[in-house]
Amino acid sequence: MVLATATAAQTAFSLVTFALPSIGPEIADEFDLSLAFMGVVLAASLLGTGLALYPAGVAVGRWGGRTVMLAGTAISTAGLFGAAFAPSAPVLVAMLFLSGVGTAAVPIASIGAVFDVFPIDRRAWALGVRQMGVPLARILGAILLPALDHVGGSRAALLLCAAATVSFGALFAVVGAGGAPSASADGRRPRARLAPLLAIPGMRRLLTVSFFYVLALQATLVFLVPAARDAGLSDLASNAAFFLLQISAAAARVVWGRIADRGAGRRRARTLVETGIAATAGALVFALALHAGTALTLVAAAGIAFGTMGWNAIVYATAGERAGPALAAQAVSVQATLVFSVSAVSTPGLGASRAPSAGTSSGA
Repeated sequence: MVLATATAAQTAFSLVTFALPSIGPEIADEFDLSLAFMGVVLAASLLGTGLALYPAGVAVGRWGGRTVMLAGTAISTAGLFGAAFAPSAPVLVAMLFLSGVGTAAVPIASIGAVFDVFPIDRRAWALGVRQMGVPLARILGAILLPALDHVGGSRAALLLCAAATVSFGALFAVVGAGGAPSASADGRRPRARLAPLLAIPGMRRLLTVSFFYVLALQATLVFLVPAARDAGLSDLASNAAFFLLQISAAAARVVWGRIADRGAGRRRARTLVETGIAATAGALVFALALHAGTALTLVAAAGIAFGTMGWNAIVYATAGERAGPALAAQAVSVQATLVFSVSAVSTPGLGASRAPSAGTSSGA
């Protein structure tokens, strides 16, 4: 029940963060936005989450996952409801930012709940299942949000996101999220201090590895669909590549998590190296397959995702385990902050690096 409700909450909270671009053009038309301001709208939720992750980690350690999850659900729902009825673009940005602040609760609280329930030899697998909520949100959002926008505009799409957030967020808070705060060996609650976290053996190296891995992930999201179109694939085939990418990403997190759990978690570092090798090989194969026809390109799209998107559950598990029970929530929040911040900065940068004739990205 913990894993099911955590995955459902992650999916619901990810709808706006990762699926809003699917109705980006419609929002731009509705609010008469420039391309630059549209980028601000689409980044608002992600920015709010990125800034709130570390405070969420500290809060979970001090007050427990259930309290933080209930607060995050209320904040995110209020932001989405306000965005649905926003009278202007600046208000829309502010409300989406607020929803992102609340969203920060779900990854920290749900990872903490997984740590409480699952032993070390099943933890990376369980986090991989929970992480399936992100690609699942991209798939569902790409299907549902445009359909709702066609019927009732962006308001209908945002109200669906609000309804999903309050329903599944509250369900996870009540049923799945842990209620007890963290405590050190002497019974004291952990304080917000970065220095002890960064001094943990291997933590800085783990953050460095994550920095490069998230760049590879974002490059895949930014370039895969445009590259397929540039190679002459139809819009249908390019969109099929996107959906295969998300399906493969979901499977990768579970498969690599299962591999990383072998040997009571002692295989974590080796598995991270293997995902890097798989990502490199997948990128090379995809580049070659672009000139070999639609069928091979679609297979290669699934292959590149299997390497570039299979690592994040492993780094979250490793960060929390290295930090120990008292600092696990803070360690995971630092790791998540790196992932979100690099994603927010690298996505427009990678998109801008493309030649003007290459078109625009639709991968995220």
